Amino acid sequence: MSARYYPLLPALAASLSLLLGGCGSDREAAPPAPTLPTGAPQAVSAQPDEIDTESTIWTVLGMAKRPSQKAIGPQTGDQVSPIIWEAAHDTLNFVKITSEDPLSGVMQTDWYSPPGKPNERMRIGVFILSRALRSDSLSVSIERQQRSPSGQWTSAPIARDAVAELENAVLLRARHIRAERYREKS
Repeated sequence: MSARYYPLLPALAASLSLLLGGCGSDREAAPPAPTLPTGAPQAVSAQPDEIDTESTIWTVLGMAKRPSQKAIGPQTGDQVSPIIWEAAHDTLNFVKITSEDPLSGVMQTDWYSPPGKPNERMRIGVFILSRALRSDSLSVSIERQQRSPSGQWTSAPIARDAVAELENAVLLRARHIRAERYREKS
């Protein structure tokens, strides 16, 4: 390469860095803050747009070597299976869920009375313990109460089979969800 091309290298490097630096910025300039009639600027509460952290030049060009790492389904905590979480929601669709925490894997239903049994009510708690799709990844608790003739609710025993059947129903639904997702990928 002759010596006359060397002075162009810094200009080429500067142009390339400006070009690549401008590619990452797709945000428009912020509009000026509205002012009150007195001239004082008014506070604007603008929430920032969600940044796509997986977007790189290789994914934009379609040359990425690995698929997206974003999880399909609900966003749960590190120790909570999103498939079991979704299966628990599907299985408990007959009762209102009063509290849920997908980060810790805890779900609690409201009290409900089974059809034809107005003097009996139950509440279900679901605890997802790991990301694995196994029977020890899920714990279900059922509270049962009966109304006494005086109108007071008292705790009553629940059949052990009822807890096992509900756990099995959630795990069966989780297996179906997993199989559906596997078929979608194929």
